[in-house]
Amino acid sequence: MVDRSEALDRDDAFAVTELVDGSGWKLEVHIAGVGDVVPLGSAADATAFLRRESKYLSRRTVPMLGRDTEQAATLTETAERSTLRVQADLSADGIVSGVRVDRGRVPAGRCVTVDHAQIVEILGSVDDPLHKCVKAANEAAQILLQGRRRSGAFALYDLTHGWRSTEEGGIAPIPSDVRTVGYVIVQEMMIAANEAIAMWCVQEDLPVLFRNHRSAVTAGSTEDLAAEVAVAMTDPVLFEKLRSRLQSSFRAATYAPTVHGHHGLRLAAYTHATSPLRRVSDLITQRVIFAHLDSAPAPYTIGQLGNLAADINRRIAVDREEKAAHFKALDRKVTAQVVAAGELEGLDSKRWAKVLAAAATRDPISEVVTELRRRIRADEVLVTTIVTLLDAPESWAPIRSEVFDWASQTHPEFGPSVVSMWLQAHPDLPKPEIDSDHRGPSHTPVFAARLRVGDVRGPWATAGSKKRAEQDAAWGLTQAIAAGVSHPETDSPLRDEPHTVPPSTTHAGIRAQPPSASNGSPDADDGQASKRRERAHKNPIAWVLSHSQHHGHPSPQWAVTMEGAAHAPVFTCEVRYRNHTATGRGTTKTHAKTAAAEDLIDSLLDEASPAKSRP
Repeated sequence: MVDRSEALDRDDAFAVTELVDGSGWKLEVHIAGVGDVVPLGSAADATAFLRRESKYLSRRTVPMLGRDTEQAATLTETAERSTLRVQADLSADGIVSGVRVDRGRVPAGRCVTVDHAQIVEILGSVDDPLHKCVKAANEAAQILLQGRRRSGAFALYDLTHGWRSTEEGGIAPIPSDVRTVGYVIVQEMMIAANEAIAMWCVQEDLPVLFRNHRSAVTAGSTEDLAAEVAVAMTDPVLFEKLRSRLQSSFRAATYAPTVHGHHGLRLAAYTHATSPLRRVSDLITQRVIFAHLDSAPAPYTIGQLGNLAADINRRIAVDREEKAAHFKALDRKVTAQVVAAGELEGLDSKRWAKVLAAAATRDPISEVVTELRRRIRADEVLVTTIVTLLDAPESWAPIRSEVFDWASQTHPEFGPSVVSMWLQAHPDLPKPEIDSDHRGPSHTPVFAARLRVGDVRGPWATAGSKKRAEQDAAWGLTQAIAAGVSHPETDSPLRDEPHTVPPSTTHAGIRAQPPSASNGSPDADDGQASKRRERAHKNPIAWVLSHSQHHGHPSPQWAVTMEGAAHAPVFTCEVRYRNHTATGRGTTKTHAKTAAAEDLIDSLLDEASPAKSRP
């Protein structure tokens, strides 16, 4: 059982065994049998529904079930406990099979309690009695993680900086005391267990509280996102911009007794079942499963499950709104104090965003406008800043125009996120519609795009890539919204102009600035090139894909072959991109593909290096 040493509510325990032939692992997860301790309709059940989940406050914890009931159900080293048991086989290539869900029992003395720091110590000590099991769990967790990433999930664990991806596609902090590989092991084991339980329930035609998540229209590819995160981690301002954009684009996951898939995790079915001590949704699902396993009457009808799901979803949404309202009220008070004290320049991006939001509800304050201009010069303007100005009174028009002109030229990639975040603040408006067109041969295409929302129509934008045309079209719509005008209905500008147009132009006058010529020394150029190469090698596959998309080139073509014995294969990957061919080798397909991407990056950057043009 891996948790904080002071934890009193231990929901789960796991065991992992490596197969003798090295072909995979056997996984076994035990979940505290809370349904056996908390009868339906009991006082503890009423308390659970009232609280909905355990509250972890800075100085105390409010247990969902109450402390006495919690202690009667929690897994422990000293007492026997009934459990919900999940067993499965995991192959070396990440395939989960043979899922079995049944009742389990953990005898006294069978569970071992360790904290996250101890996991690291156990992995480093071959003489530790838990070493073999923890080593197998770590290897299995890494295989599960690789499998999720291959399926397209944005799966991030940055233990150095303390950030993780959420199930909905956002980025959240990892508490400092659990930032070890033990955290990764637990997360991957529980995700796998929840998926296995959900799929088993689907096969058994068993309605539980499934966890569903829809995709966001403006969500980009996870490979591009991974590349952005790798670069942004070393730049606090850039990282906050990235978090702001993700916050504006993901949707909230919800509970329902029917399956609709989970986009954020890229899973066909998912549920919350591994924390019945801490979440009432997990307790509900466990009761349904136990009744099915015991051939007992179902504890809830489909209608009741639907009502329970709707109630939980509503209360979660209300909690979020109340929390946001509380902090807004607090921010308004602090804003007045900060402005009066003249401390705007020292504010971090979060606090500044809140100060600006409060200030933008009235006429501009000179100190706030001065600070906004300073942040433009320092490239510290976030998507939230732009959206805030978009809804500001007309008296903000001059500074708003300055910000929009700068952002559309310096950060065209912000455009779609600005539109998305603004529409989330105006749920009564329809979804944006896009008109598009393209001309020219495949090696030099020209794309045109235009966005509209309701009665507001933006201008046509043209560019050498579809992505850039859509980004500039979003900026055109943003400026139209700010000006309160709609552009006239016209045909695509490419209809009568089949020839190449400048790389990025909108017919509202927005034009991307060409990169400035370097007036530095050759050594400075070499330093910049070295930093660019280092950033690219942090996530080579994602960088290559992002390069092709950004420049409008055809996607790279990958070919992987395998040689050697089945238990010790060697993979060779060849990648072809434009006029370059690169190869890489490794013990897995991913390692080979990564090596090929690294070789390709060096070839591309060497070709573009300023040193090539020097005598």
